[in-house]
Amino acid sequence: MELSGQRDWTGVLGAVSEDGEEFYCQSDEYITAEHARKFILALSNEFDEDLIVVLDGAPYFRASKVTELEERDDLDFVRLPPYSPDMNPVEECWRQLKTSLKNRFFGDLDELKRAIQLGLDEIATPDTSNYL
Repeated sequence: MELSGQRDWTGVLGAVSEDGEEFYCQSDEYITAEHARKFILALSNEFDEDLIVVLDGAPYFRASKVTELEERDDLDFVRLPPYSPDMNPVEECWRQLKTSLKNRFFGDLDELKRAIQLGLDEIATPDTSNYL
């Protein structure tokens, strides 16, 4: 196998509802504010109700493309304090996903993306009442 020195990329944004429903979006690009904005709008469409969205301190969640969504009547944001993954239930999903992927070699990006999807399908959703 020849190595080019370049890396392929895939990123995942995720959410867990208070009812234990999971919602994920995967991108083949670095996650940006535009991805975060589209993710929040997709959440709004998926759940079709007023939402309180808990956001961590990722820079893309602090960007104006995201913060301007706070003007909508159907969205409210709660921002977690810096460095508080223990307060964010989706972090437990990421822990489980990382466990399912660790110590494995993926021959290409498509193989990794398939493994991510399988891993996401197997996640045991955390009880959000332990976080809120």
